[in-house]
Amino acid sequence: MTRAVFLKVDNFGAPVAGSSSGVITLPSVPLDPNYKEGDVLLQLHIIIEAGSTIANKGDLWHNVPSSFAKKFERDKFYQQRITCSLYEDTVIAIPIYKPGSFSYFISYQDEELDVQKTTRQYYFISPPNIYINGSYLPFNNISLQSVVSKWMGNDLIAWEQIFDKISKKGYNMIHFTPLQSRGESNSPYSIYDQLQFDPVIFNSETEVEQMVSRLHEEHGILSMTDVVWNHTANNSDWLRCHPEAGYNRETSPHLISAIELDLRLKEFSDSMANHGYPTIIKSTDDILTIMDGIKVHVLGDLKLWQFYVLDVRSHVNELRENWETSLQRNIKIVLPQDSYEDYSKLAEFVKDKCLSLPFHLAERNANRLDISSFACILASILDTSEYSSEVENRATRILNEINLPQYKIYDEDSNEILEQLFNRIKYLRLEEHGPQLGEITAAAPLTEPYFTVFQDKNGKQWELANNGWIWGGNPLVDFASPQTKSYLRREVIIWGDCVKLRYGSGPDDSPYLWKRMLEYTQKCAKIFDGFRIDNCHSTPLHVGEALLDAAREVNPNLYVVAELFSGSEELDILFVERLAICSLIREAMQAYSVGELSRLLHRHGGGPIGSLRWLPLDEFSYPATKDSQVIAANVFIDKASEIPVPRVCFRNAPHALFMDCTHDNEVPNQKRKVEDTLTNAALVSFCSCAVGSVYGYDECFPALLDLVNEQRIYNPSSINGIPYVKSRLSDIREFLSHQSLDHSEDNEVHVHHEGQFVTVHRTNSKTGRGYFLIARTKFEEGAHETLPTINLSGTKVNHEFSYSLRKKKDFDISFDPQYLPEVPVDLVELSPPQVSFNESTKKSCITLPEYFPQGSITILSTLMESVDEELEKFTTTGAIEATEELSLIDIQGILYRCESEERDASAGRDGVYDIPGHGRLVYAGVQGWISVLKDVIKKNDLAHPICEHLREGSWACDYVTNRLNKFVELSQNPGAVNRFRKWLWFRMDRIKRVPYFLLPRYFCTVVGVAYEALRFRALSLMSPMVQTGTRFLQNLSLVSVQMVGCMNSASLTPKEMIPSMAAGLPHFSYDYMRCWGRDIFLSLRGLLLATGRFDEAKSHIVNCGKTLKHGLIPNLIGSGAEPRFNARDAVWFYAQSIQDYVREVPNGYEILQEKVERRFLPFDDSWFPLTDPRAYSVMSTIEELLYEILSRHASGISYREANAGPNLDSQMSDEGFNVRVTVDWNNGLIFGGSQNNCGTWMDKMGESESAGNKGIPGTPRDGAAIEIIGLLKSTLQFVVELRKRGLFKFNKVTNQHGNDITFESWNTLVAKNFEHCFYVPEDPSDDANYDLDSAIINRRGIYKDLYRSGKPYEDYQLRPNFCIAMCVAPELFTPSFALRSLKKADILIRGPIGMSTLDPSDLNYRPYYNNSEDSTDFATAKGRNYHQGPEWVWLTGFFLRAFRFYHLKEVDFCRNEKGDQSTHLDLLLSRRLSAHRSWIAESVWAGLTELTNKGGSYCRDSSPTQAWSAATLIELYHDMYLHEN
Repeated sequence: MTRAVFLKVDNFGAPVAGSSSGVITLPSVPLDPNYKEGDVLLQLHIIIEAGSTIANKGDLWHNVPSSFAKKFERDKFYQQRITCSLYEDTVIAIPIYKPGSFSYFISYQDEELDVQKTTRQYYFISPPNIYINGSYLPFNNISLQSVVSKWMGNDLIAWEQIFDKISKKGYNMIHFTPLQSRGESNSPYSIYDQLQFDPVIFNSETEVEQMVSRLHEEHGILSMTDVVWNHTANNSDWLRCHPEAGYNRETSPHLISAIELDLRLKEFSDSMANHGYPTIIKSTDDILTIMDGIKVHVLGDLKLWQFYVLDVRSHVNELRENWETSLQRNIKIVLPQDSYEDYSKLAEFVKDKCLSLPFHLAERNANRLDISSFACILASILDTSEYSSEVENRATRILNEINLPQYKIYDEDSNEILEQLFNRIKYLRLEEHGPQLGEITAAAPLTEPYFTVFQDKNGKQWELANNGWIWGGNPLVDFASPQTKSYLRREVIIWGDCVKLRYGSGPDDSPYLWKRMLEYTQKCAKIFDGFRIDNCHSTPLHVGEALLDAAREVNPNLYVVAELFSGSEELDILFVERLAICSLIREAMQAYSVGELSRLLHRHGGGPIGSLRWLPLDEFSYPATKDSQVIAANVFIDKASEIPVPRVCFRNAPHALFMDCTHDNEVPNQKRKVEDTLTNAALVSFCSCAVGSVYGYDECFPALLDLVNEQRIYNPSSINGIPYVKSRLSDIREFLSHQSLDHSEDNEVHVHHEGQFVTVHRTNSKTGRGYFLIARTKFEEGAHETLPTINLSGTKVNHEFSYSLRKKKDFDISFDPQYLPEVPVDLVELSPPQVSFNESTKKSCITLPEYFPQGSITILSTLMESVDEELEKFTTTGAIEATEELSLIDIQGILYRCESEERDASAGRDGVYDIPGHGRLVYAGVQGWISVLKDVIKKNDLAHPICEHLREGSWACDYVTNRLNKFVELSQNPGAVNRFRKWLWFRMDRIKRVPYFLLPRYFCTVVGVAYEALRFRALSLMSPMVQTGTRFLQNLSLVSVQMVGCMNSASLTPKEMIPSMAAGLPHFSYDYMRCWGRDIFLSLRGLLLATGRFDEAKSHIVNCGKTLKHGLIPNLIGSGAEPRFNARDAVWFYAQSIQDYVREVPNGYEILQEKVERRFLPFDDSWFPLTDPRAYSVMSTIEELLYEILSRHASGISYREANAGPNLDSQMSDEGFNVRVTVDWNNGLIFGGSQNNCGTWMDKMGESESAGNKGIPGTPRDGAAIEIIGLLKSTLQFVVELRKRGLFKFNKVTNQHGNDITFESWNTLVAKNFEHCFYVPEDPSDDANYDLDSAIINRRGIYKDLYRSGKPYEDYQLRPNFCIAMCVAPELFTPSFALRSLKKADILIRGPIGMSTLDPSDLNYRPYYNNSEDSTDFATAKGRNYHQGPEWVWLTGFFLRAFRFYHLKEVDFCRNEKGDQSTHLDLLLSRRLSAHRSWIAESVWAGLTELTNKGGSYCRDSSPTQAWSAATLIELYHDMYLHEN
C-alpha cells in the first residue's frame, strides 16, 4: 500500500504550502510493515490546477530517481509532461525511493511574451527513516550526547564504561567529535589524516565499526560523527604533496597582498623587542604604541598601494617606448566632446576603454592599461602624432586621476587592517574573556598567522590560507575568494592550526582534494548513523551537496545535523533544503534570561495545546465518483479524514536538535548558576523536537573546557550531577514520542513564564496523556519568589518526582591530573506538591511545597478527561455513512440557509448564529461555520473570537445540532436527515465533555468532517463532470445546492411544497422576492442541467410553465399565486431552458408532452385570483406552451399589468404598467417595451424624488433587444428541428395582420436581417450595407445593443448583451465580425470579475452602484445606474462561452491537431477566470457576487452569492465537457 502526499503548486509553479517561509519536508513516519528495500517510500502528488500558466507546453522536471537502484544525480532531471484541460487538474505522481534533498522546476511557454520560461528550482526533503535494532526512532525522540573523543582516553574498555553511563541516562545517539588522527594542535577539528582513524586508539577501521555495532546491539545507541570538510590540519602531510588543495599565491593570486602582509606581521612580531616595542602588553597604551610600529614597519614598508593602483612610472615609460608603434595601429577612438579638459571624465573614459581587466588584487602593479589605446586617446586629445613632454605630462595627470579612487580604497582597507589588528591584539592579550596569551614570542606571536608557511620537498615555499570564520559574513560567499578582501583586511577570526580547503567550482578545479574528501565522507557514512557538519555555514553549498549525495549513496538513512550561523532564517532554510539537513542545532544556554529561554521553549516545544487539525475542507477537488472511496482505500493510507484526499505538504521551520548545552559554549556554572543545570535540562527535555547535551553538562563540569589544550579525560566512575534525573526525563520523552509515531504534530505544549518559574505542559492531543513540569530556574541568585496555585481544567494529575540540585557547601574543585573536574553537587529529592482534583469543577490544583528553591523541578503526569484515541476516531469517522442517503435538498438545509431562509423554516424563531466579538455567520448551516473556521484552522488562530467563544461554553455545539430538528420534520426524507442529525448530535455531545481549552479543536474537527462529508455527498450526486472537476468547478457547482431548497414562503406552486431556486442570497431568498422567472431560466442549464440535477430542472420548467400568461413567463413567480408579468425576456430564457433540457437530458424530448396545469387560461389575458375555479382548471403540454409563446408574440401582445398602481410598484409611472410586444415582419424581429418601463434584465427603475428620476427607467431598452432576438432565433431553430423529427405538431403562427407565418420562414427572416439591423461595421464605407445612422455611432466593429429604441443613441451603446445571442444563436453572426467584437469587449468592458454594463466611453457611464445614495444626481441617485457601468458577473459566463466558441472556430492555434480546444485557449480562458477562482474560494458566502463596481471593486449593495453568476460559468465548463466527450 502506497503512502501519498499532495503538493499543490500555483499558477507559476511555486509550492502552495502554507507559510511562505520554511522547508517542505515529506512525512517522517515508520515504514510499512511489509516494506522491503527497493519499495517506494511514498508518492508525492504534485497538483497543477487546471488552466495554469505553466500548463502551456509545460514540462515538470524533477531529479528524483525512477527506481531504488538508480543513482541520484542532483543535476539530472527527468521530464514529465503537464497535460491540462480547463476542467480537470493535472496530478503528477513522483514515487520516492530514498531520502534526500530533491527539487523540481517547470518549463513552459509564456503566452503573452511568446518566450520559453523556466521557474526557479523548488526543493523538498524526503527525511531518513531511523531505526535502532528494528525499532523506529522518531526525530522527536532523538536524545543525543556529544562526547569530545580525545577526552574519552585511549582505552576502549574505558570507552565502554562511558557508553554504559550514557545509555543509562537515556541517550539514544552519541555524537563523536572526529575520531581521525589529529594535527599538531591536538584539536579534534584539526584533522591530520581524514582517511585514518586515530592510531593511538584504534588499530584499524574495523575496530571503529565494531565499536559502533556494540553501541547498537548492547546499548541501543546510534552513532554520529563530525565531518570536517572546510579545512585540514596545518601540518597534514598530504597537503605538502598537494598544495593546490589550498588557497595560495598560484591558485589564488588575489591573496598575494594578504600573504605579504601576514609574512611582514610575523617578521614584525619576531623583531618587536629589537625595535623597542613592548612584548608584554599591559594596557591599551601598549597596543597603541605597537600599532604605530605596524604603520611604519609593516604597512609602510609593504607599500600595499602598489596592489591597488596603476604604476604611473612604468606606464609612462611604456608609453614613451611604444608611442610610434601604437599610433601605427590606427585605433579609432572617439572622445566625448565634454571630456577634453575635464580630467575626472577623461579618467573614467580612459579607464573604460583601456583597462585590460577591472581593478583587482593580484601581483604588485598587476593593474595595467592597454598602452596602444591610451596612446591613441592622448594623440586625439592633443591632436599630435609626436611624443613630447606635453604628452607625458598629460598622461601622468590622467593616470594620477585614475588612481585617486583606488588610493581611497587603499586608505579604507588600511584603516580596516589597523582596526582589526588592534581589536584582535586586545582580545588575545588583555580582555577578560580572551585567552590572555602573555608575552609575545615566536611560539605566541603578536596575532595568529593567517597563512600556514612550509616548504615542499623541492624547497619551494608555500603559503596556504588558514581557515576561520567571519562575524556576520555572507555564508554564500567564499571569504577566501576574489569576491572579498577578508584576508587582507584581517576580518577573518582565524584558526591558525587549520588550512582552508579550496574546492573550486567542481572536481576539475582540485581533483585530488575532491577524491580524498569523497572517500573520507563515504567511509564515515558507511560506519556512522549520522553526520554533524562542522562549520556548515562556511561550507560551499555545492561542496556540501556533492559530499552528502555521496554519503547517502552508502547510507541513505543518514541523520544529518548542523549548527548554522548564517545570520538569517532565510539562509538557514536555504542550507537545510539544499543539503537535506534533518535538524538544526539550537542551544538553551544561549538564552540570556528566563524570558528568552521561554521563547526558545515556545519555538521548539511543539504546537500549542488544543491546536486545530488540518482538514482538506474546500482546498482541493474531491474525487467524488462512486468508486473513489475504493480506490482511495488502496492508495491514500494517511488521510486527515474520510475524504479521499491525502495529507498535504506544508512549509515548516527547520526541525531542531535543541541542546541544553553544546561542546563549544559555556556551562551553567559559568553563565548562570550550577543549580540551573537541572532546570535547564528538564525544560529542554520537554520539547517536542530532538534534544541533546554535551558530556559533562549532566556531570556539572565547572567551565567550558579548552578543546585544544585540555589533556585530561572523562571520569567513567563519576556519579556526580543529574544523570538519574536525565534517565527519568528520557523515559518521559520515550513515552510521549511513541504515542503518535505517524503524526508528530499530535505532540502539543503550553509554556508559561512567571519570574524565576517556567511551567511546561506537554500532551498528546490524541491520547490525552502528558506531563507537567514546574521549573524554578537559577540564572542568578534571586529574591524569594513563589508560584501561585496552578489550576489545570479537565485534567487529572499525578506526582511523579521532584528534585532540586544543590551545590555542596565549601566545595573545592581540586586539581586531578587524570580526570576532568566537576562541581560537587547533591541531587535532593523534594516533597511533592499538594495535588487535588475537584470532581464537580473537573479541575486539578497544584500547590508547590514551601521549600522549592531555585534549581528545582517537579514533574507530574497528566490525563485529560474524556480525551483518548477513541475520541479522535469517533469524531473523524462515520460522517460519509451518515450522509449517504441525503438528497441535495436535504443538504441545502443542513449546509446552507441564510438568515431569512432559516427564519422561514422555523416560523421566525431561528436565525443564524452570532459569535461574540466576530458577528453573525452568513449561513445557519455548516457552511456558515466553515466560512469562518477554514482560515482559523489554516492559521491555527486559537485567539480568534470563535475559539474564545467555544472555550467559554458549548452553546455552538447545541446550536449546530438543535437547528436540524426542524429539518427532520420538514424533509421529504426525514430518516436520512435524522441519521445525519444523530451522527452530529452524538459527536457534539461527546466533545462537550473535553476540557474547555480543547473544545475549539474538537468542534472544528466535527464541523469540518461534517462539512467534508456533506460536500462529498453533494458532489457525488452531481454529474461526472463535477465529480471529477476542479476545485473551482466544484465550488461553482455547490452554488446549485445553495440556491435550491424548500421554502414555506416561496414554493414553485401554491398547492404543495416544491423546492425553488433563489435568485441570490440573502437579497433574493424568501417570499415573493425569491423566485424570478428570468433568473431561474438563466441559471437552469448551469446550476441544474450541467450538474445532473435533471429532476429539479424539470420541476422548474413544469411549475413555472403553469404561470404562462400573455405569452410570457412572470418576472416574479410569486409561487404562482401573485405572479407579475413585467419581463419581456424571461419567457425566452424559459424557452431556451426547454431546448437545453431536450438536448442534454436522456430522453429529454419527453418533457414536451409533460402536462401542465395552467394558473391562467391559455391565449386569454384575463386575470383572476388563485381562489377562482378557473385557476388550474386547464391542462397544456410543454409543447403547447412553446407554441403559445411563439403564437402570442407573432400576433402581438398588449396588456396592462393586473393590479397596476402604487400597491404593485410604488416607483412605476402609470404608463409604465402598459406592456406592448410586436413583431416587425419586414425583418422578423420582436420589438417591445417603452421609455416608461424596463422589461429586460436591465430593469432598474428610477426611485429618487430628490433627483427627479422617480418612475424613469435607468435602462428602458425598448425596441428590439439583441439577446431577445438571439433567443428568438434559437427557439425558432429548435422548433424547426423538432418539427423535422416529428416532435412538434405545430408548423405556423398567425401574425397581427392575419397572415400565416411558418416557423421555418420566420427563422429564415430573422437570420437574413439580423446583422443588417445590429452590426456596426469597422469601415464606414460599409455603412450602406447596414441599417445605421452614421452620425451617432460611438464605436465601430461591434454589435448594437438595441435596434430602433426610443432613444436612437442607445442602439449604438456597447453593452455585453450581444454575448448571450452569440451563445444561443451563433449562426446569426459572421464569425470574423463576432471575433473582432469579442476582442473589443475583452479590452473595453471586461472587468476582473464581471462585464461592465456600459462602454466606459459612453456619456452615461457611471460604474459605482450605491442604492442608498439619495442625492440630486439624476444618473446615480437611488442606484439608477445599476446597469450603467457596474460590472455584472453572470455576463462573464456568456462572454467567455462566446469567446471560446469563436476562438475555437476562427483561430488556428486555439485548436489542437484533433480540432479540440488547445492549451493556448485553455490559458486564455483560465487567465480570465483567475479572479473568479480567488473570489469564490475566499467568499464567506461560498459563491460569486451579483456585481462589482469598476475594476472588480467591492459593491456593498450587491447580493454576495447569485445564482446566475455561478451558473453561466458552469455552462462554460459544460460546453467544453460536452465538446470533448
